[in-house]
Amino acid sequence: MIWVEKTLDELSSRELFAALRLRSEVFVVEQDCVYLDLDDKDAQSIHLFNYDPKHHKSEAVVRLVPPSISYAEPSIGRVATSIERRGSGLGQELMERAIRSCQRHWPGQSIRISAQQYLIHFYEGLGFEVEGDGYLEDGIPHIEMLRPHVGLSAWENHWDEATNAFFSVLDALPEDKMNGSSSVWGGLQILEHLVISERSLLTYLSKKSLAIPEELPLTNLETDGNGWMLIQALRSKKRWKDPTDNQSLTPSDEYNSDKDLLKKQWMDFRAQSFEALGEILKNPTWWSVQVFPHPVAGRISLADVFGFGQAHILHHIHQLHRLMEPQE
Repeated sequence: MIWVEKTLDELSSRELFAALRLRSEVFVVEQDCVYLDLDDKDAQSIHLFNYDPKHHKSEAVVRLVPPSISYAEPSIGRVATSIERRGSGLGQELMERAIRSCQRHWPGQSIRISAQQYLIHFYEGLGFEVEGDGYLEDGIPHIEMLRPHVGLSAWENHWDEATNAFFSVLDALPEDKMNGSSSVWGGLQILEHLVISERSLLTYLSKKSLAIPEELPLTNLETDGNGWMLIQALRSKKRWKDPTDNQSLTPSDEYNSDKDLLKKQWMDFRAQSFEALGEILKNPTWWSVQVFPHPVAGRISLADVFGFGQAHILHHIHQLHRLMEPQE
């Protein structure tokens, strides 16, 4: 399967057939709903779906409707996955890719959807919030939901929340689990690694922000996929090694840190960096260009840089929990 993102005029006849067939299977046949699935909005929308070019088949499809057509904001609609792939995580990937596409095409804007009410919790997990009362659409209960643009201040809050969760687990770690080495990390080495990593990332962003965003390459399907796969990997139980050639993110054996001092230095540097970046990254174009070359994932967007930072902290909470597990 490959991912396709095209306007109606750009789609080949086979691609169009695959996308519309899946929509008909789900919205007309499965939901037993007699209505005009293919409407005038399709001619104005961007169509995003996965596609098997050998069998001319799609398992997940969505359309991105530009602002001022369905709503004042850009919107995501006609979200469908095949019955065979439900529960596999494909629907989550589809929506996360759709959100990234909206951020590319309409940077700095919120996204509105008309959601089936039984999926409210699913969409809330993607950052959407319920707005107004429910209503029937083609006999099916729906409700409007809005995903506010996640700007710099919101990402700082997300990082702070993740860090506070990390501190709670770190502070509960037994004393004999605090000290380790560069090869076998204890709690202090994990803390130091996070401080080093974040300082490196924010320093890079500060230097990158001196560029003119309009001169940087735009994000695309490939960079969307890079960001999605990186964050998914951090959410998993996969164990990582320092991805840098010079092992610059690995704590040294000789390092003897003061936990409370290191925690304060971490938060102080973050606050100073976000304050400085806030003045520089006001241009919405920053949210639609390639910003950071991750050593494993490749180039990713600004939103995925911040998503990576949050996921990285949460990933190391799992590592702290593993330190508490009985050793065989």
